[in-house]
Amino acid sequence: MKLFRTIFMAMVAIISLTTTTSCSDNDDKDTPAIPAAKNIEGSYTGDMDCSVMGNVSTFADVTFGITATDDATVSITLPPFGEAPMAMPSITVDGVKVTEEDGIATLASTQITGETTDGKSYTVTLSGSVADNTLDIRFNLQFGAMPMPMICSSTAVK
Repeated sequence: MKLFRTIFMAMVAIISLTTTTSCSDNDDKDTPAIPAAKNIEGSYTGDMDCSVMGNVSTFADVTFGITATDDATVSITLPPFGEAPMAMPSITVDGVKVTEEDGIATLASTQITGETTDGKSYTVTLSGSVADNTLDIRFNLQFGAMPMPMICSSTAVK
C-alpha cells in the first residue's frame, strides 16, 4: 500500500508539472494582423530616375500615393514630372494586388491603359515592393505618340 501511494503521488506530480500553463509574451494571436494593403497605405517621397533610349533624367522629391481599395489591393498614384512640352501628368494605377511575407509587401506586376483629360493615350506597367516604410517601384510609361517607353524607378520613403 505504501508503494502504491508513493507511485500515485509521483504520477500526480508528473501530471501536474506537464499540464501547467506557462506565461508567454507572444500575444500575436490576440492582436489582429493589419492587411497588407492597409499596412503600406500612405505617401512616399524620393528621387525618380527615368530613362528613354539610354538617356537618364532624375526628378527630385516626387511623391507617390498608395491607397488601399481592399485588404489585398491598392491604387498607386504616380507623380507628375518633367516640364513642358514633355510634362507628364499624374496617373493612377488601379487594381494593384499586394502580398506580404516576412515584412515585405510585394506589388504585383500590373498594366493599365488609359487616356488623359487632354486626349493623350498611355500605357503603364508597374511592379515593386514596400519594406521598412520604403517603396521601391519600377514602371514603364508609354505616353502619347512617343515611340519608346520611359523606364522609371524610384526608392521613396513614407
